[in-house]
Amino acid sequence: MNPNLQYLIELQKLDDLIRGLEAEVSSLPRKIADIERTLTSHIQQVESDKHALAENQKLRRRREVEIAAARDKISHFKDQSLMVKTNDQYKALLHEIEHQESQIRQIEDQILGEMIDSENLDKNLRDAEAKLAEERKQAQGEIAVAEQRKRDDEIQLEKVRSERAATQSQIAVEIYETYQRIAKGRRGEAVVAVTDGTCGACHVHLRPQVFSELMSSDQLHTCESCGRILYYLAKPTDEEIVAGTNAETME
Repeated sequence: MNPNLQYLIELQKLDDLIRGLEAEVSSLPRKIADIERTLTSHIQQVESDKHALAENQKLRRRREVEIAAARDKISHFKDQSLMVKTNDQYKALLHEIEHQESQIRQIEDQILGEMIDSENLDKNLRDAEAKLAEERKQAQGEIAVAEQRKRDDEIQLEKVRSERAATQSQIAVEIYETYQRIAKGRRGEAVVAVTDGTCGACHVHLRPQVFSELMSSDQLHTCESCGRILYYLAKPTDEEIVAGTNAETME
């Protein structure tokens, strides 16, 4: 095999690895932001539940003040009723007392409904707070994992880029420039294997003559369809497959 081709194959593998690592490194901050955004949304829901419960309690206190005021009026009207001189005045005061008592009953019914609402709101809040505590713990763990993964990827990237530089130095300048040009136009995929006489990228069958030259010649060949650099990848024999399986089993 052409020495340049051997290095080009290795270079392609390294470039694929670099792209994968770079994509993951760039995606991890977004993943962390998504985790934090979800957690913030749940925190806001808990705060909303707290506010709803506080408003409920505030409303009940206001109604209790209204009941106290109505009872004060009833007491005042009763005191007045002891001093009235006419039957009409007494009836008027009695009507006012009945009206205030009716108001008290209505307010008490409202308070009862609000107490039931308060129990539901309190339960919702406690459930939401418990769930938030679990989610916060989970989010902190996921963020820690993502941050560690980012650090590991950056270390790996530095190592792979160093390997790439060493591999590139072994390739003739004009051939490397060809590789770069093809990679730029083919989304990073410049070198592909040929199996069963077919380009591994565009899946077009090679002409028999081209395929024969690819297997027997040290000359670099490109796909007549997609322009990528080709290399022949022979199918493993049955013996090689068995040997590989045995090796994996021993490991």
